[in-house]
Amino acid sequence: MNKIKTAIFLHVLLVLLELIALAHDIEAFGAGLFQYYTIDSNVLMMLVSAVIAAHLIRRGGEPVPAPVQVLHLTCAVCLTITFFIALLVLAPQEGFAYYFLSDVAPINHFLGAAFSVTTFLFFEKPAALRKTAVLAPMAASLLYGVIALVLNAVRVLDGPYFFLRVYDEAPGTIALWFGIIAALCLGLSALYLWLRSRYWRRHAA
Repeated sequence: MNKIKTAIFLHVLLVLLELIALAHDIEAFGAGLFQYYTIDSNVLMMLVSAVIAAHLIRRGGEPVPAPVQVLHLTCAVCLTITFFIALLVLAPQEGFAYYFLSDVAPINHFLGAAFSVTTFLFFEKPAALRKTAVLAPMAASLLYGVIALVLNAVRVLDGPYFFLRVYDEAPGTIALWFGIIAALCLGLSALYLWLRSRYWRRHAA
């Protein structure tokens, strides 16, 4: 029961934090906010958290439905990718403070990922997932990337990330970054599923 209460608290907190971030991002970026992988991942996490919190409030210890758990896995992985890209690639170029301390950056680049991963691993009873669930975060990320590339090619978008600028970057650079992100998604997804399975085998109550 303590796990359920903690999960509800964390998901409600996530919804509130993501609403704060979304309100800021709407004001800052207007209709263009959904061009950002970071914002897309955080908004999806907000919606998934709302569904999970409602489920846990109504049904207590019953596992969250498998499709929702796959969406949560996708959010957890995509938000982790956002954290690593911001920390290791973007922050060294434009400043750590901008990506982790300014405005709602702590929510978009760190807190969303931290709470999402924590709740997925330790506070939600696993449902039986198909083996193909491990591919969901990679598929979602590649779908975003392909759409963004096409919109860059037709000059609807400029970026928003350097490796999406088809007229400025070499095809090899673009392919390399797609490969890196796909590999990270697949590796993190497999890791999170393994860690969660191992934890719940030992601590299920």
